Amino acid sequence: MNKTQAEISRLKNCSRQAVKDFISRNDIQPAGQKGKYPTYDCTAEPLASYLGAKFKPAASTFPDVPKSSAKTASNPKNDAAIRRVSKPLNNLVAGITKPGQKPAELFFAEALKIAKTNQDAGLYFKLGQIAAKEEADEAVQLQAIKTEQAKEQIAQEKAERLRLENEIRRGDYMAKTIVKLIFGKYFSIDSSVINPLGLKLSDVIDALPPSPTRRAKIQKLLDDEIFAAQENKSKLMEKYIGSLGNVTVDNAVKRKKP
Repeated sequence: MNKTQAEISRLKNCSRQAVKDFISRNDIQPAGQKGKYPTYDCTAEPLASYLGAKFKPAASTFPDVPKSSAKTASNPKNDAAIRRVSKPLNNLVAGITKPGQKPAELFFAEALKIAKTNQDAGLYFKLGQIAAKEEADEAVQLQAIKTEQAKEQIAQEKAERLRLENEIRRGDYMAKTIVKLIFGKYFSIDSSVINPLGLKLSDVIDALPPSPTRRAKIQKLLDDEIFAAQENKSKLMEKYIGSLGNVTVDNAVKRKKP
């Protein structure tokens, strides 16, 4: 802000000669011309201190911008997972904003402060507009990211559905009703043959006379019943499973009678 000696004397509330002596004593050079009178920059020292604190330029609240920043290696997997939205101006003042204060508000406040001292605030207003636009664009970009993630999830679900359909066509899966039928018949053999085995053979075993071959006869009675039950289970599995995809039941299941 440039003022003539007369204007400075009125601001200082002193004589024009006192102002002239101060300028001469400090060898202050004119900063411009107003008509035929020289003007002096009141925001520059030592005139700023001479006139008072209101003519001192306000200290900037913005942090120093680093001259150069080291490039960090980018991990595509982490970038895809994090998906951060770039907001350089907002990030620049993130550490000096008050809780709940938007970075754009800080820019506008600084612009108003500069405007009060009659300096060019156009650049600061422009930065404030950019910061506000970043905040507005963030919501749009985050929505776009959510849409992209939803598309990826739909594609994965579709691929999984196709995989299951292919496996079903190949015969890798069975209907629940078939599985229920197999297990029902499988365990019915246990309940109808194995479980009542003692009741079925107790009278026969009791009727065997004492002899050196009595133990072998009892063993043969038990083996015949158990192996018959195993043979029925093997046939059941062969019927419902062995014919699927030409897969046969393991021969180890089929045990021959001794």
